[in-house]
Amino acid sequence: MGVSVGTVTEDQASDFLATMGHAFGFDSEEDDVSRFSDVFEWDRARAAYDGERIVGTIGSFSLDMTVPGGTMACGGTTVVSVLPTHRRKGILRMMMDSHLDDVRDREEPIAGLWASESSIYGRFGYGLAAQAAEVTVDRAHTAFHRLAPAPAPVRLISRDDALDLLPPFYDEARKRFPGFLGRSSVWWEKRRLQDRRRNRDGATAYRFAVTEENSVVTGFVQYRYKEDWSEGHGNGTVRIVEMLGSTPEAWSGLWGFALNHDLTSKIIAPNRSPDDPIFGLLAAPRRAHTTVDDSLWIRIIDVARALEGRSYASAASAVIRVHDPLDASTSSWQLHLTPDSAQVTTTAETPQIEMDIEDLGACFMGRSRFQDLARAGRLTGEAEALTALDGAFAWSPAPWCPEVF
Repeated sequence: MGVSVGTVTEDQASDFLATMGHAFGFDSEEDDVSRFSDVFEWDRARAAYDGERIVGTIGSFSLDMTVPGGTMACGGTTVVSVLPTHRRKGILRMMMDSHLDDVRDREEPIAGLWASESSIYGRFGYGLAAQAAEVTVDRAHTAFHRLAPAPAPVRLISRDDALDLLPPFYDEARKRFPGFLGRSSVWWEKRRLQDRRRNRDGATAYRFAVTEENSVVTGFVQYRYKEDWSEGHGNGTVRIVEMLGSTPEAWSGLWGFALNHDLTSKIIAPNRSPDDPIFGLLAAPRRAHTTVDDSLWIRIIDVARALEGRSYASAASAVIRVHDPLDASTSSWQLHLTPDSAQVTTTAETPQIEMDIEDLGACFMGRSRFQDLARAGRLTGEAEALTALDGAFAWSPAPWCPEVF
């Protein structure tokens, strides 16, 4: 009997999670099924079955993702796993085909994911659309630049206050950042603010602080503190979970607050934007030790709707031919892009640029540049058309996805 891919129901959750656990290296605990089901969309789950046994998993979140100039429905590819006993049998390909069919059926123009292995998803058409930086600052080197703005006052708040104050601020602020996700009240409570002791690694529960102007929130930080003592001295760590500001004064206040905890030796902030204001605030930015990694990958599902659904920084016109590695198909598109509108139609004209759908996804949010990919030999095209598209697709701020999904 061969392996087949089919739907999954919530009463199969224990088996589904057990398969994931083999692949990702965790053991399920008693409350994991209910916690997982609080936010997971079982009607979008798929499993690979060897007989009746689940040997592979995949799912999707129905996301509302910020893109340059607006928001867009996105199928959030998630929980992808295959048992080690069933690798190299084409199971991932089967599950991805079913998953992307579901995204198309729901008329989501794009799919997105965080890759457990960065070498996996390009062959399915996902392109690296955003990066993330892990920033570590030594407590001895936290002085701000002489031109840094005066920091906004910071106020500590409770978790209950965070549930009340953070969502409306985030909903407004996230419109600026390509890659940000809309968050429901359940998402906030069960994913962003849920604080299980086993996830603390010896650190405190979540702590929260906000900046405000005229009683209106202008920024927040969510963090943990992990104490450590060496030779009678405090060498603790502040670990930032999330930080977001809407004004220079808010960023200055929040970073100043996080960097200046007593009894600490370092501040760690994973998954920050490579353009984070910290690099402009510090007097010695080299002291912010930074590791940049891949984060959000985007797969274009509907070329016309995806490209017409974002805004552009300047005008550009070009004909592009796009190859899709999933079905070995090619399609040609006439792009007429302006800051006010975009028109993308199929065409029989000779292409000026030839590229893979993976690289169109990489360029979609404005991170990758067409000319850079051409220099790397990933795509080919006329210099003038590449330059025009780079100008049009460019966006500030840079794409940034502040949470793994």
